[in-house]
Amino acid sequence: MDSVVLLSRRQKLYAEASQWNLDDCELFLFDSPAEALARINMGQTTVFLFDTRDYPRYRHVIKKFLSLNQDADLVLIGDLVQQDLDLEIFEGAVSILSGGADGQEIAHSVQRALQLRIVRRNSGIIGRSRAVREMLAMVANSAPLDVNVLILGESGTGKEMVAQAIHRNSGRKDGPFVSINCGAMSAGVLESELFGHARGAFTGAVKDHAGVFRRADKGTLFLDEVAEMPLEMQTRFLRALETGEFTPVGGRSLQRSDIRLIAATHQDLAVAVARGQFRQDLYYRLRVVVIETPPLRERRDDILVLARVFLNHENKRHELHVRGMTRAAEQLLLAHDWPGNVRELRNAISSAVVIKQSGLIEVEDLPRDLRPEVGNPVAEGYLPVPLDYRPYQNLDPGMLAGSLLELRQELREIKEMLTRAGLGRVSSDAWHGSNRMAGSGHGPVVETFGDSDEFSPLGGEEGGDLQAAERTLIQQALRATGGNRRQAAERLGISERTLYRKLKHYGLT
Repeated sequence: MDSVVLLSRRQKLYAEASQWNLDDCELFLFDSPAEALARINMGQTTVFLFDTRDYPRYRHVIKKFLSLNQDADLVLIGDLVQQDLDLEIFEGAVSILSGGADGQEIAHSVQRALQLRIVRRNSGIIGRSRAVREMLAMVANSAPLDVNVLILGESGTGKEMVAQAIHRNSGRKDGPFVSINCGAMSAGVLESELFGHARGAFTGAVKDHAGVFRRADKGTLFLDEVAEMPLEMQTRFLRALETGEFTPVGGRSLQRSDIRLIAATHQDLAVAVARGQFRQDLYYRLRVVVIETPPLRERRDDILVLARVFLNHENKRHELHVRGMTRAAEQLLLAHDWPGNVRELRNAISSAVVIKQSGLIEVEDLPRDLRPEVGNPVAEGYLPVPLDYRPYQNLDPGMLAGSLLELRQELREIKEMLTRAGLGRVSSDAWHGSNRMAGSGHGPVVETFGDSDEFSPLGGEEGGDLQAAERTLIQQALRATGGNRRQAAERLGISERTLYRKLKHYGLT
């Protein structure tokens, strides 16, 4: 069962909280930060409500909460400045109430967080980026209200998923959800699909046919690509929408239907109205509530989250064993603009999993159109840099170390490939002080990293700051995996045995 954890030292708030009506959710009251955090760390906590007013070290408590990596939203009470709390890395929703907030306002904020969590679960929409959270907040606001909704967004952004989320969280959730794409059929067929037709209405009409207006009675009608509806049909559609009454094609009897309409389009309807391609009165009838689905390029924090979900789905679907992606492949996904949005990402991962079938997805396993032109170092996986590139002094040491480790592995793979081709091997000493092999096009393979699986990407004293960067990278991997060494090794792209030696070398055991 989900729970709300309240951390406060104010008896008045305790008394008020005990009166809250939290459906299917337990409330735990604490005045000790250690006890509250221990409860949260057990899992199943939905909301952490922290009254910071009597805790001088409240920043330390928040930092500890963030380090738990639990899927709980955060509600803070107190006169705080969000920019000072280092919450940028937090994936959950955050609400900050002033120190003067009364019990009713606090209760409303908690109920709001719980409602958003339910909407998230029921929606099937994946992602915790700010853009997705704002979109889901609009869904939560509009779903209970029986009003028309217009969903705007590019193709592949999940407009129908948003429509289904509205339906599943509305009072009509027990009724039908019926969808139709206005751009996928001719005017005559669309009219019949909307309003139905009577037997004998036209050639091939051998029996009565109920249109979507009728089939969606007491439920929700989702009209996709509504901008593609022919202008001459928009008048009839508007009347049916306003009155709930319509006549099937070729029919005589008036029929009635009670529907909630959700329409969607990737086009700018205001421009279509200005051009005379869409009725203005229908436009205003549709846009009672407007929800925009963000393109994937504006929610890059969700790219790898989505990719892993799709990867796991394809593994289960085809009974395959793809463990994940190399860091270079992940960088390529993050660098792509995704004009096809989530649909394009899903197809790319599906293709890569089918091709790879086991192990880690590499750059060459991804669709070719994701890879920029040859010669782009980011595209080829060599020394990738953060997407929000800044001057060199701000480079992430973990990113630098990870890049060098990948380069090392790639050089070893090349060396093994050439060795199998019978090109032999010499020691790294043969390389120093001589360029006799340069430009020869053949010769022994030189491994500059030596025989042993040493720890620094460059080894020896030359490592310098790179060893510190590698140590940072290992610590980050362990934190991200909750101390699981096997998962940390996979995240780093090295063997578990090598990770153990690195931990010993850096005194991290």
